[in-house]
Amino acid sequence: MSGNLAIAAVSAVMKYVILTPAPGNGISAVVPDLVVTAVPPHRVSEDAPCLNIFFYRAMVNSGWAQNGLPSRNSQGERVSNPYLALDLYYLITAHATGDYQGEILLGYAMQAFHENPVLPRAIIRTALTSSTLVTTETPAGVLAAFAAADLAEQIEQIKITPYFPAPEELSNLWSPLNTGYVPTANYKVTVVLIESRRPARSALPVRAYNLYALPVNTPHIEDVIAAAGAGLPILAGARVALRGSALRGDDTRVVVGGVEISNGALDISNERIEFNLPTGLPAGITGVQVRHLLNIGTPPTEHRGLESNVVAFVLQPQITQTGPNYDIQIIPAGGGQPRRLQISLDPPVSAEARAMVLLNELNAPSTRAAFLFSFQASSRSPEDPPAAQLTFAIPNVPAGDYLVRVRINGAESPLNYVSPDGYLSPAVTLP
Repeated sequence: MSGNLAIAAVSAVMKYVILTPAPGNGISAVVPDLVVTAVPPHRVSEDAPCLNIFFYRAMVNSGWAQNGLPSRNSQGERVSNPYLALDLYYLITAHATGDYQGEILLGYAMQAFHENPVLPRAIIRTALTSSTLVTTETPAGVLAAFAAADLAEQIEQIKITPYFPAPEELSNLWSPLNTGYVPTANYKVTVVLIESRRPARSALPVRAYNLYALPVNTPHIEDVIAAAGAGLPILAGARVALRGSALRGDDTRVVVGGVEISNGALDISNERIEFNLPTGLPAGITGVQVRHLLNIGTPPTEHRGLESNVVAFVLQPQITQTGPNYDIQIIPAGGGQPRRLQISLDPPVSAEARAMVLLNELNAPSTRAAFLFSFQASSRSPEDPPAAQLTFAIPNVPAGDYLVRVRINGAESPLNYVSPDGYLSPAVTLP
């Protein structure tokens, strides 16, 4: 593949094509003292008629731009040497010292390139080893370096095509050259593939391919409800239902609060999945997601496949019962102060959770509004394990009957409603 001297090598080969015309296309009889150069136009000598090859622009070739990428792996190691693929743009200028010489020279050069629209590899090799190009400015050692660029060995052959810039582009090109306009032809040379010679890591070849065609049918959860019915509280260990679309997969898993529930513990249809909540979930806002695993590979192993959206639901704490009685204790039992409530809850409450007890007076007299109170739980050390019992100081609460709710991280324990009397329990009687 071509090295970094490939651009200069292209200019040298173009010069050789002009200096070695096809039989019958010679110019020596008409312009015997012709000089061919490859310098900026303002440096061309006016002492003799001259054809000048001026390289003025290189642009990345869009067809080869992405070949060989990415060039580095995730560790930053070089895994390939992508081509620097370039299109080269040239001005062929004819500098005359007499009448008609400009027209003669430009026609001669254009005919030479017309007969060589694709540079054969043999011409490239011959040009870069020919004494025809050896001059004082370009000694044999420089040509040897050009030959070492391996321009003839690149994958795609080099093509020379006329290029017709817009008048504005041509004006912008000539304006900074500090020389008068002379007969000119523009050419595009494509494509030069320059490749680094630096070593790159090469992975072992792939021995076997595992190809799979799978439909993209992403599961979607619309809502989470208690399996017994929408609107009922979701409590620890309860059976819940996910409603949505495309929920069934070949290997379906449900992840609740970071706990994965396997396919065998799920009752699955395409629009509904039912399962029992795993133990250990904290009260409060909890997320749930459906995942479809793929058993692929040799041998087949589990891979993550399609995943649904994550939907939040409220796992409500519950005041536990022993028989018909709720596990709420008044401390001290005789009604002394300071008074506290000790309440047993399911699920257990972590030390970091925000816990509050809410008291609503029952059977308040019609002459005043019912009493409402809220109290924070007694402080605990962050290192304490989850507690199934919380203690709340309830100072200055008047005697009477109160409904009891516990709020954990914004989720409240449910109350029991009895029609037509309303909410009746859990309740406590403060002496």
